[in-house]
Amino acid sequence: MTGGVRHRLIAPYMSEDAAEIIQAVEAEASDPSLSQSVYFGPTALTHIRRLIETGGSIITDTTLVAGDIDESLLGSNGAKILCFIDDPQVVLLAQQRHVTRAEVAVDMGLAVPGPKLMVVGSAPAAINRMINRRQHEPMSDVCVLAAPAGFASVIQMKERLLDSDLTSIIVRGKKGGVGLTVALMNAILRHIAQNPQGK
Repeated sequence: MTGGVRHRLIAPYMSEDAAEIIQAVEAEASDPSLSQSVYFGPTALTHIRRLIETGGSIITDTTLVAGDIDESLLGSNGAKILCFIDDPQVVLLAQQRHVTRAEVAVDMGLAVPGPKLMVVGSAPAAINRMINRRQHEPMSDVCVLAAPAGFASVIQMKERLLDSDLTSIIVRGKKGGVGLTVALMNAILRHIAQNPQGK
């Protein structure tokens, strides 16, 4: 059975673009079962393509992810990678409000103009903050890539994101973490750079 057929059987909703991206990440991570865990929202790749074309922002929850995303794949239209987790204002506000830096960094990231991809590789509190914000305001210019690793509470948070109407790419279940988040991000950007019109 070929990889392409296997993906279609497991996830019939998955586009050819998403299946190719996941196959690339499976090969890099040496994990042939990733296709069973990764969910691609139907408009997520379209959103990321538009972000790159219009100079939007990829906003990460950790400097480790920000530093390992391949900026050369962002093209020449001004798309950028941002991370606010260590911003002095974020640190101060988190202390004053008695919340996590990840939650304050989400608020700062959502204030950035233009289309955004919010990348969460280690802080489930960031997912919770985005879901709560979405309940009170439109977030049509936001896509979320959520891949923190963990057990019950993290799994539940990722499922809450799946149940929301936020455009998303989610590594479901226990799998995830910074390394997988970076591998998935770079595979997405590489695929878009090689297939700008999609399939």
